[in-house]
Amino acid sequence: MKQSGTPSPSPPADLQPAAEAPENSRLPLEGRLSRYAADIRYRDLPREVVAACKRLLLDTLACGFGAVGTAAATIAEETFRKSFGSGDAATLIGGKRPIAAEGAALVNGILIRELDLNDTYFGYDPSHPSEVLPAALACCEETRRSGRDLIEAMVVGYEVDLRLNDAFSWAARGFHSLSHGAFAIPLAAGKAWRLTPEQMAHAVGISGSHQLTSLAMNSGTISMMKALAPARTAMDSLFDTRLAAGGLTGPSSTLEWLIGHIQPIQTDVAVDLDPTRYRLTEVGLKRFPLQGNLQSSTEAAVNLAPQVKGRIDAIREIVVETTPTVLKRGLADREKYRPQSRGTADHSLPVCTAMALLDGDVTAAQFHGNRWQDPEVLALAGKVQVVVAEALVAKAPQGQGATVEIRFADGSVFKETVEVPEGDALRPLSRPALEGKFRQFADPVLGQRGAKRLMDLVDGLEQIEDVRLLTRAMQRQDP
Repeated sequence: MKQSGTPSPSPPADLQPAAEAPENSRLPLEGRLSRYAADIRYRDLPREVVAACKRLLLDTLACGFGAVGTAAATIAEETFRKSFGSGDAATLIGGKRPIAAEGAALVNGILIRELDLNDTYFGYDPSHPSEVLPAALACCEETRRSGRDLIEAMVVGYEVDLRLNDAFSWAARGFHSLSHGAFAIPLAAGKAWRLTPEQMAHAVGISGSHQLTSLAMNSGTISMMKALAPARTAMDSLFDTRLAAGGLTGPSSTLEWLIGHIQPIQTDVAVDLDPTRYRLTEVGLKRFPLQGNLQSSTEAAVNLAPQVKGRIDAIREIVVETTPTVLKRGLADREKYRPQSRGTADHSLPVCTAMALLDGDVTAAQFHGNRWQDPEVLALAGKVQVVVAEALVAKAPQGQGATVEIRFADGSVFKETVEVPEGDALRPLSRPALEGKFRQFADPVLGQRGAKRLMDLVDGLEQIEDVRLLTRAMQRQDP
């Protein structure tokens, strides 16, 4: 991992990307990415990559079940069905009625993003590569692919997303990192639909040339668009891929054009396409339903909660030392001290720190119950100051660490530092913690037996001959 906005160091000589064939090196990036996607085969995947796919799938489904019935997903499903009909190709997480693949990519995409609890990766920009997964799942279900086919589509989608994130920054150009999905999702879909590299290249050109999401989406008060934007990108990317499969041609060199014309200009987009190096195993999972850069500060505050219990009123100030990225991303801006929406609250360092100290944890239930609006939370959040931790940056320039220092009126001080948050790839969630996260959200929707069955299917994903066995286990069952 590397810190957002920091150029990648050169890999060691023995890990330098394998030299591309001369004919590939002359191709536009769409063509090179498509050849890379076409060459991914389950039989070639290391065991740890397959294990990571199943781990990421289980975590992503957990996030989706946790958001079943929320407003954005409900609005999107109803609107899609009214506008485009239902279809019967794909399954909704926790749903009862099938829907078209594009509808599943839309609604399931909203569900997994809604809680801000899905996986995270820190390349040039913080990103959520699981945003490619609903599309891959829908495409494999539509065409009755196997579990191994789904793994291949996942690897393609994740790896392209992550490699683009390691090559350049969308945020530096005013766009959200989810814009990677417009280039990665057509390749995951093309892999599932078994398109030719030429068809996939056209799909990437069509999708990538018209789908970029501006950072306005996360500016100020954060709306339902936070969850809609990646899901809408997935929905449109699937349709664009269908167009390419039908013979529609798309432009080439779209990424080269973007990076060469939008400041800061890069004359060459160096994307590592070494097929022997996988980044998917470097993706972290979240312990808390919050923006990725808030995981360390929140964990530190949770650890301090028992020590400050009964002394909240005596707190004079709370100083949070963190990385420059937190300030650059506006996580401690003025509107974050009195958030006006749930999306703003889970991107608020002051409010999340206050809830952690008061309640000893930060969970989805607190956000569902609007705990972030309580006067005692806002009052304590008002005592939070945020500064850049030069010592933390010097010690771990590529980390996401934070220190929380509680200063009391009597002069006493409590202090806690978390250099690597629980869930990060360097400090991964344990299997029991991941199972607990999944069961917490899946049990209320599927029942205990249904949730256990789905978990077992994910664990044995490579043995499934028809992925519909998995997806149908995601449906809500009547009592």
